[in-house]
Amino acid sequence: MAEKTGAEKTGAEKTDTDPSDKARDLAEAALGEYAKGDDKKGDKLAQQAIKVDKHAVEELARDLEEDAEVTGVADVDAEKE
Repeated sequence: MAEKTGAEKTGAEKTDTDPSDKARDLAEAALGEYAKGDDKKGDKLAQQAIKVDKHAVEELARDLEEDAEVTGVADVDAEKE
């Protein structure tokens, strides 16, 4: 079995990552679970991410908001309300 490269490793498989990278990976995994409709698992991953590095999670949220504004997704969501 071939060993995974650094880019192919996920979450717990990664070693020697700094806490902000781990928190960001966990937060992204949480978003994936929310997208699949698994709020319980999403909440668990989000809480883990916050415990590892709250600032990295906040930075990810800002990045996603900026991306949504650039792509116009934020405007579509606002129109639904």
